Amino acid sequence: MSMKNKASMVRRFGGSAAFLALAATFGAHAQDVGVTPTEILIGEVQPMSGPASLIGKAGAAGSRLAIAEINAAGGINGRKLRAIYEDDGYVPARSVSAVKKLIDSDKVFGITGTTGSSHMVAMLPTIEEAKIPTIVHMAPNPAVVSPRRPTVFMIGPDYDYAGYVPIRYMAEKMGKKGAKFGILYQDDDFGKALLAGYKKAVKEFGLDSVAEISFKRGAKDFSAEVLTLKDKGATAVYLGTLTTESASIMSEFRRLDMDVTLGTLWAGQLPAAVKLAAPSDYQYLIPDYYASNYDPAGVALMTSAKKYLSADDYANFNRYTVSGYVGTQVFAEGVRRCGANVTRTCVVAQLDKLHDFKVGGLSGPVSLDNPKGQAVLPIKLFQTDPKSGTVKSLTDFVAY
Repeated sequence: MSMKNKASMVRRFGGSAAFLALAATFGAHAQDVGVTPTEILIGEVQPMSGPASLIGKAGAAGSRLAIAEINAAGGINGRKLRAIYEDDGYVPARSVSAVKKLIDSDKVFGITGTTGSSHMVAMLPTIEEAKIPTIVHMAPNPAVVSPRRPTVFMIGPDYDYAGYVPIRYMAEKMGKKGAKFGILYQDDDFGKALLAGYKKAVKEFGLDSVAEISFKRGAKDFSAEVLTLKDKGATAVYLGTLTTESASIMSEFRRLDMDVTLGTLWAGQLPAAVKLAAPSDYQYLIPDYYASNYDPAGVALMTSAKKYLSADDYANFNRYTVSGYVGTQVFAEGVRRCGANVTRTCVVAQLDKLHDFKVGGLSGPVSLDNPKGQAVLPIKLFQTDPKSGTVKSLTDFVAY
């Protein structure tokens, strides 16, 4: 409504109670898409089937947990959160269809769950066109925030940190400067980012890199790649893999009786991944910017999860549950700071100012008030104990 029309109404009703009631009605309807007087609707695209289903189901569970806690506490300024979850099967084309459905058909207010790296990149044109506030927390990819997209925010350091931190620890703390290093990495943007971090550590510490081997996404058989590593004499190897691939590779290492120090990325601390790799008996390194299930903050979150989640969701609890929980809490904080008048413009502005938002020790404080809109969180290094099927912390959260 224009200011001229409002002024006309003021004159007509003379500031009467009738006009005030009309103004209140107008204000109640002056909310953005996906917002009603009692509810805020958000959307998620997750790989809840296919090769990354362990990740997607856990991420959705984390979102559900955050929403349940928020709603149990009265919601956000009187409004409850509700989410619609779309499964993309870890297929980029399905990711695009899913986000279009959420925006065009379901009319969600914001996006709080996003799928894999290449999938997120595929969705960006749709998200940009809709100018919809979006939190990326599952697959931090530099392409998401470079160039800067005003309504898109990312939680987590770039993947190159995942390739850098374990190699640095091997060189600095494990006496491996004289080792022969190698890397296996997926042949896409995700894998190339890991390779970049690996190369950075190799250069920084003057390490001997004897093999840099890519593999096709979805590969099952790694016997040829592992044999190449053995022939090259590799004794310290970074595995740029997602979940089940690491266990297959470690099984090949053990079959060839290789004495090798191993590192991988954050997905390596999923309980299922640790369990699958345990028979190989390698105590591999895992960097992560989220707490593990065995850290005090992770244990506390699991206690809450047991109260609020279904048995199936609780069974899927892993570090991506923490990711989904933190991402949803950060989005909710942006909404909370807008008070009663919740609009996309306001939420984006509040997220732009978010600084040192605490998440109960589940990660370092979250700050999005920077040119990229990216929370580059500190990283904790873990090591697996194959006998107990758990992980232990080797460091606290450290900024690199």
